[in-house]
Formats: sequence, C-alpha cells, structure tokens
Amino acid sequence: MFRQAIQFFIQRSLTLSVCMFLIVLLIATLFVNHEFDRIRDNHKHQAFINLLTLGARLEGAINSHLVVLRGLKAEIAINADITQAEFARLVDEYLQTQLSISHIALAPDLIISNVYPLEGNESALGLDYRDVETQFSTVQESINTKQIILTGPIPLVQGGSALIARVPVYIGENRDVLWGLISGVIDDKDLFENAGLEETLWGLDIAVRGKDGKGREGEVFFGYASTFDHDPVIVDVFLPTGRWQLAASVKGGWYVSNQQVAYFWFVALLVSLVTAMATYLIVSNYREKLVAIDTANYRASYDGLTGLSNRYHFTLQFKKVINEHQRYGKIFALFFVDLDYFKEVNDNWGHYVGDELLKLFSQRMSRIIRSDDLVARLAGDEFVVVLNDIESATQAELLAEKLQLELGEPYPIDGQYLSVTHSLGIAIYPQDGRSMDVLLQNADRAMYEAKRAGKNRIYFFNDELSQEVKRHVQVHNEILEGIRKGEFELYLQPIMTLTSNKISKCEALIRWIHPDRGIVSPIDFIPIAEQTGVIRALGDWILEEACYLSDLLTVKGVDVQIAVNRSVAEFFPKDTVERWLHIIDQYEIDHHKLVFEITESLLMDSGGNQLDKINQLRDKGIAFSIDDFGTGYSAINYLRHYPVDFLKIDRSFVTDILDDEQDRTLVEVIIKMGQTLGIQVIAEGVETKEQLAMLEQRGCDFIQGFYLSKPLPLDDFIAFYRSY
Repeated sequence: MFRQAIQFFIQRSLTLSVCMFLIVLLIATLFVNHEFDRIRDNHKHQAFINLLTLGARLEGAINSHLVVLRGLKAEIAINADITQAEFARLVDEYLQTQLSISHIALAPDLIISNVYPLEGNESALGLDYRDVETQFSTVQESINTKQIILTGPIPLVQGGSALIARVPVYIGENRDVLWGLISGVIDDKDLFENAGLEETLWGLDIAVRGKDGKGREGEVFFGYASTFDHDPVIVDVFLPTGRWQLAASVKGGWYVSNQQVAYFWFVALLVSLVTAMATYLIVSNYREKLVAIDTANYRASYDGLTGLSNRYHFTLQFKKVINEHQRYGKIFALFFVDLDYFKEVNDNWGHYVGDELLKLFSQRMSRIIRSDDLVARLAGDEFVVVLNDIESATQAELLAEKLQLELGEPYPIDGQYLSVTHSLGIAIYPQDGRSMDVLLQNADRAMYEAKRAGKNRIYFFNDELSQEVKRHVQVHNEILEGIRKGEFELYLQPIMTLTSNKISKCEALIRWIHPDRGIVSPIDFIPIAEQTGVIRALGDWILEEACYLSDLLTVKGVDVQIAVNRSVAEFFPKDTVERWLHIIDQYEIDHHKLVFEITESLLMDSGGNQLDKINQLRDKGIAFSIDDFGTGYSAINYLRHYPVDFLKIDRSFVTDILDDEQDRTLVEVIIKMGQTLGIQVIAEGVETKEQLAMLEQRGCDFIQGFYLSKPLPLDDFIAFYRSY
C-alpha cells in the first residue's frame, strides 16, 4: 500500500509538489501558531509579574493603614479609659504619615464615644452598632474571630465610598474581656491611587473584585467587570480576613502584533514554496528510473498472463508464512489447484481461449479468498493458495467447497460460456509438513488423489483428518438446517440472590432437539459451531429467542435478568454491536434485563476492537459476566481495566469446596477480589445445602445449580419462579 502510494505520486510530480507544499505549510502553520501562543504567553507572563508587584504594593498600603489601628488597639488595651483629647493626640500622631484614613472612631461596648477628626462626624457620637443592622454583622464577625475585618468599599452618607476596617479590642490580664471596637474609614480611591492602581496600565485593563474580602465570589469594585471575561491574568491580594482578586486583560484577547504576524507567515510561505519546487525537480529526475525498476521487479515476481505471484515470488512469501506461523504456533492450509481437462480446452478451442480462461479463473479465485491470503500460479494450469491463520481444518474445507462451487460457474469468453472444473488437494501445517517442499509435495499428492478419484473433488492429504472435517461440515450444515426448522429451544436455569433469597436472574441454555439423534448436548455441537463459524448464526438465534422469552416473562410478571452466552467468534464481525442492538430493540427489551456472558480469553486475546464493542454495549445498559472464571487467565490486572459486572466461579471449584482446602481458598479469593473491585460474584454448580451455606458465609452474591433447579423450559421456569 505504501509503495503503491509512492509510485502514484512519482508518476504525478506536480501533484506530489502540491502535496509537499500543503504538508510543509501545515507544519509551518503549526509552528507559527505555536510561536503566536508563545508570544501571547510571554505577554501574559509579563502582565502576571507586573500584577504581582502591583498586588504587593496594594497589600503593603493596606497593611500600613492597619498598623495605625493595631497601634490604637495596643494603646487602649493599656489605657481603657482614654479621653477624647488623648485619643485625638494619638490619632493625629499616627496620621502624620499621609495615609488615606479619613477618620477613626472608638466604640467601647460597641457605642461610639470618640471620633477623630470630629469635624463633620459629630452625628456619629453615641451610635450603637447593635442598632445598625447593615453594619452589625461585620462587627459581630470581627468580635467572634478576634480579627481585623476589612469591608467595603461601601457608599458613605457624606458622599463617595470607603473601606471600613474594624478592630476588636480585648482587655484584662488574659485579654479575654471585650472592651469594644475601633473603626477606621479608609478612602479607597486615595488608597488605590497611592498604590499605583489605575483602570488602564501597560496597555491592559485592570480590575479588582472581592468586595468585603469575598475573593472570586465578591463584586467588582474597581475597573471594568468585563476584565474578568477576557482570559485575565489574576493574582490574589490577601487581606487580614479574606482576599481580593486583582486582574489584567486585553479587550478581544491577548494578541500578536501585525508586524510579527506578517513576518512569520511570509517565512512559512517561502519555506513551503522552496520545498515544493525542490520536490518537483527531484521527482521528475527519478520518475523514469523508478518506473523501469518497478517494471523489472514486477516481471520477476508476477505472472505476465494472470497477474498472480509466480513461483519465485510465491516461494519467498511462502517461507515467510511458515516462519511466522512457526513462531506463533498457528496453523495454515495449502491448496494445490489444477484445472480438469485443460489440455482439451487448448486442443479444441485454441490457446487464446485457454489463456482467457486462466485469466478469468485467476480473477475469480482472487475475489473469493481473503485479502491477506496468498494465491499464485506455479505453471500452466496449476495454482496454489495459502489460507493464513486458520482455527481448524474445517475452515479450510469450507473455503475449498466455496471455491469449487464458484469457480465451477461458466466463464464468458468471446460470446460463449465455457464450463471447467478443478481438482483440489489440501495440506495442513504443521501436521502434513513443516517445510515448503514437503507441504507442496503433500498438497500435490492430495490433488492427484482427487483427480484419480474422478476429478472435481477435494482431498486432504491426511485421511483421518479428512474424515473429521467431513463430520464437522455435516454438523455445520445440520445446525443451519436445525435453525431453519426450529429444532433448537432455550431452557432457563434460575439464579438466586443470596441476600434476599429471591430469583433475580436466569441463564439461557440452548438445547438441540434433533429429529434423528434426540436431544444433542451443547458439548457435541457448540465447539464445532465455533470452529466452522456457524456459531454467529446460532448466536443470533439464541439472542433473538432470549429477547422473545424476556418479553413473555415481563408480560407474565416475572422480573429477572437473562444471561446469554456470547462466543469469542461472535465479536469478530464489524457490525456486531449494531446487529445485536437491532435484534434487542425489535422486541423493545429493556437493555438492563440482559447479561452477556463471555470467557476470559475474549478480554485477554482479542485486542482493543472487542473492548470497544463491549464498552458500546455496556453504554447501552447491557451487563457483562465472565463465565467459568478461574479456569483461564484469571488475572486481576485485566479485571481492573476491563468492563465486567459479574464473575461466575466455575463449577469445578464449587464441587469440592467442602473437602478440598485449595478449592475453598480459591473460591474465597475470587469472592474477595470481586468485592474489592466492585464486581458481583455468581457461584455455579451448587448442588448441596452445605455448599450454599459455605458460599453465603464467605459473601458470595448469587448461586446457580441443581440445588436450586436444573435448566427448565419456559412454562416450568415461570411455575418455579412463582412458587419459590
């Protein structure tokens, strides 16, 4: 694919040049945007440094004002009977420092007795804070916390606004007797001006919020409120109690200058153009040379008539296939295909018709096999196919039958239809050979055996394996026929919740009522169905029947979850989730009433695609349970990361739980592991009262087994549910 893409662009140098221009321009765009972000970040960083300095000055200005009030607090603690004259002298001395305090009031027992300066503030004398509802809350807070409370800015009666600092004063030997309160009125505008705070600084909008020290929750009392909406830089200004937030931003957001924008984009376009021109020149010079090399390589590796791999190329690819399957312990099938009576076609119809037949035969075969399999023409009318990574010989048999059927259809050549059959020999790696020569030889022998038996046949090299495959194919076809004729039935086995002793769930178990063999155990046909792939059709029938039974149970007042077994092979098709949800929604079933039981191997081996499908189904409300837990990997690591709701302890552990200390310990560990991870645990195979008691004692959530009930037909299950 990659090589084909390279060749495509080499043949179209102008297209490649345009692509290179766009790629380089895209990279340059990313770089330019990164630089723009860096410039903006630098602006914001510089603004942050400036704000830190400004905030420090503002904090310093506030603290210098509060020093006056703390000094008065110390004086009053020593001299609680301070007179108006003494108070005026002290305040006048403190206010020599050009502070922004407009006046200070003393309120022993919370009644204002002294004010300085008195002029203009005479009406404040005798004011009892307890009578002023709007101020008493902050007075009370200052007293309760024994801290300075800075409130405001608030509007003043005499005009303007101000900050009010309230300082509680305690006297006595242990400073535990409330003397009263000191209140200082600070001109906020003068304070901000002296601290260097302006609504516009360094080309930025400046604002302060946090009225009454409420921080982010407080109102904006300086600057524009919109400053906080334009990606602001914010620093905290800490007050004795609470904080303000000082912010700086730019209307319309942080920007890069037009000069910088023009410079960066000019460089980006220039680099892109130079790269595109260089690409065009290089590709043009090497195009003819590469085309010649590719033509020579193609002729050396591929058959000139059919376009399939020739013997040389097939040999190279086949050796890689053997090495890969040997490394991972997997199996594959080798088909040796030979046309029947091909010599007669050439003799009677001419070599032209024979060549056209070979081309059409090759094209049809290439369409039938999978894209990752190998197909080659060795010589004349001899072809080979390597069927990669198969699960069993049955899968090879099914594809061989498909080839035989579809390749046997007539071929249109020059206005007439020519029919031809073929003989096919199959060798399986590794049982029929581990080397390329042995496998080819054995597949060739099987093919000649097929011709000797009358042509138009399929032969396995191993007769014993051939018989087994034929049996599997027979069962495969009988299962499809059984689905069509309604020979299958779902039984329901109850599952009991131990905490309530109620039947809350059941497991749907398939039964095959065969017309000739009677009841066929799932053990005899489910593994074959998984190998041949018919498990998908059977699984769809099971799900549809389970939805139908769930609907009937709901109508009859039976409220249970139904657990449905899902095979690993059923998760492989891309449309699995959509198909299953379509089946469920046809019956309008509540998704929470279904549990899909899967094996540990699905979580461990199937990769991210299957996990995505499980997550999609769980998002729709379908729960998942791990069946036969403890017999496979049982790794706690995958349980921490994979979406499961239930663990089913395998019956082999429950059977000997009373007598086998190791099984008893394993069961206890699984239950505790489920509790730790928030996964509920179901014990299956419970057959005695003593097993039930031991599981209940160890905290198991649910039980299932013959002690409770064997799997039941629908009507018997409903009767059991109602009578339990």
